[in-house]
Amino acid sequence: MEPIRIVVAEDHPEFRGLIREQLGLAPGLEVVGEASDGRQAIAAVGRLDPDVLTLDLDLPGLNGFEVLRIVKWYSPETKVIMLSGHDEEVSILEALKYGARGYIVKGDGTDLVKAIRAVHRGEVWAKRRVVAQVIEELIQLAGLAVPAAADEPAVS
Repeated sequence: MEPIRIVVAEDHPEFRGLIREQLGLAPGLEVVGEASDGRQAIAAVGRLDPDVLTLDLDLPGLNGFEVLRIVKWYSPETKVIMLSGHDEEVSILEALKYGARGYIVKGDGTDLVKAIRAVHRGEVWAKRRVVAQVIEELIQLAGLAVPAAADEPAVS
């Protein structure tokens, strides 16, 4: 079985090193490239064609949302996990809407290895309340919302 190939895009060298070290210890994972800004992240994905991109939201140059949109356009097979210090639901929802398959808040204790494996299998990795909100929005967009009980006709 081939390893899951990963590019790590993180502007803080120490944190990027910790991620690289953690992933390097996990069987079946291989860090094939790194980037410290948005342009480098786009170039690394284009050059290395990774299975997964871990993407810091606050990259210099092009931020994570801009990189995400570009990567999903020219490398739709690459699964993206956003890593961020931002825990606001609006940021998480925006990342998922732009095509991220996962969103991890830095320092929340999430097992990055588990998240990468899940996203690689095609799953979505995010807080349950956010996933529920996304599903609710999809139901409303599809026009599948169930009418309120008060709108139902009386039975005679």
